[in-house]
Amino acid sequence: MEVKFPSVEILVATMCRTSLDFLWDMFRNNSHEDFSILIVNQTTPDKQLVSDSDKIKVINSFEFGVAKSRNLAIRSATCDICLMADDDIVYQPNLKSIITDAFLKHPDAAMISFEAIDEDQHKYTNYPSEGIHSQKSLKKIYTWVISFRRDIYLKNSVFYNIHFGFGAFFKGEEEYVFLRNAYNKGLKMIHVSQVIVQHPNENSGKLMGSDNGIFARSAVAHRFYGNFSYLWLLKYVLFIYRNDYITFSQMSSKFRIGLKGIAKYKALSKSGEIDNIHDS
Repeated sequence: MEVKFPSVEILVATMCRTSLDFLWDMFRNNSHEDFSILIVNQTTPDKQLVSDSDKIKVINSFEFGVAKSRNLAIRSATCDICLMADDDIVYQPNLKSIITDAFLKHPDAAMISFEAIDEDQHKYTNYPSEGIHSQKSLKKIYTWVISFRRDIYLKNSVFYNIHFGFGAFFKGEEEYVFLRNAYNKGLKMIHVSQVIVQHPNENSGKLMGSDNGIFARSAVAHRFYGNFSYLWLLKYVLFIYRNDYITFSQMSSKFRIGLKGIAKYKALSKSGEIDNIHDS
């Protein structure tokens, strides 16, 4: 019996591009012609991106917000497997075979996550063991290592929540909300311990202790833990203090920022806005 290899489409989010040059760096270790590529370029009418390749489709969108970009790409994709991407990553060798082999090995998986390295060739985070994801393990997964079966996600209406991520009320945590929505719908989610991408170095401690990070994480905590989010926030502030992400003098102000995040989420939820589209 002949094995049918799934088709793979890479969904790239970018902004204000007028040239495809950034794409060649992303694929310097692979052939971009091995994939269908869909680029959502959030821009203005005077800065549009054009492709003359049948393998590279461009959508110039005049609205902003990373979640809106991701959702437009998911709806517009056409291949069996979608791989989420940003414009500052570099794919590692053998990308196509790693992706297709994983889905052939796990034919019942709706989502498969992989791993990333930073510019110093270190693992980007402390990834979970290979196997089935738990709620906890999903916290280690960033957008650019997420792949999924498009038909299953569309059938189950799994999209990004437009209130999380760059350009939204809560500037972060969009990946976890997206993944938890799929998890809560009972979709099978697998982690494969293979590196597929390099991502620029970031100071995770700075992100953990940032106002935007605490504001967004507190909102997510209330979404999934309800009133226990207040206890979560207290423990989180103690955690980032004990790990030197913030100073003692910052603890009270960071706690208040978390309270504001919870209050904002509750207000949006009460008004019905937070669950209006692309979330459930």
